[in-house]
Amino acid sequence: MKGRRLKVKASQIVLTLIYPMAFFCFLNLDQQLDSWTIPIAALILFGLLWENLIYLLISNLLTWVVAIPLWLVIMEPQEEQTFAIFTASLPFIMLLFAGFVLIPEMLIVTAKNYITKKFIRRNITK
Repeated sequence: MKGRRLKVKASQIVLTLIYPMAFFCFLNLDQQLDSWTIPIAALILFGLLWENLIYLLISNLLTWVVAIPLWLVIMEPQEEQTFAIFTASLPFIMLLFAGFVLIPEMLIVTAKNYITKKFIRRNITK
């Protein structure tokens, strides 16, 4: 039981670190993406894979602290005004991120955990 729990915790840590990398890749593929289907599917997939809200919040914090500044450093030589436009739009971007990414992720994780606990409780009582 303890070995299984350790494997689950390790997989959650790996997932927490993969999320910012995936977000960074989606930022770099913006010209190739014809629709938002792949990013939305990734958001739902990550939401279903996270075990709790702490890992979700850490992943999103890592995204904002590591992936987005790294993307700006890479994009800066290509477009001179990228940093200025991004910083000017940051309050709006953060509101959109919270409304369209963070809150839905939190709802997915919370709903998944609720359903999982109900299912486990139902199987234990039988």
